[in-house]
Amino acid sequence: MKYEINIEGGFTGIPKTYKGEQSLNNEEKTKLLLSLQKTFADENTKTRDGFNYKLKLTDHEIVYNFEFDEFNIPKEVRMFIESIIKK
Repeated sequence: MKYEINIEGGFTGIPKTYKGEQSLNNEEKTKLLLSLQKTFADENTKTRDGFNYKLKLTDHEIVYNFEFDEFNIPKEVRMFIESIIKK
C-alpha cells in the first residue's frame, strides 16, 4: 500500500511529509481501512500548537484521502503513522 502523510502544526509549525510504500498483511490492512471508515463525532479543528494529519493511501487503483487532528485520529491510524516515522 502506498502512502503519503503530511503532518503540520505543533509548536514550531514545520510541516513534515512522508511518502513511500508499506506492506501490510490482510488483517492489518482491514483494521486500518475500517478505522478510517468510522464516522467521528468531533470535526477537525485547527488547534493552536496542535498537529494536523493528512493521509493519502493508495491500494491498487483505490485512493483514500483523510484528514485528522491530534484529538480525533483513530488509534490504528496513529500506530500506522508511528511505524512509518520510526523507519
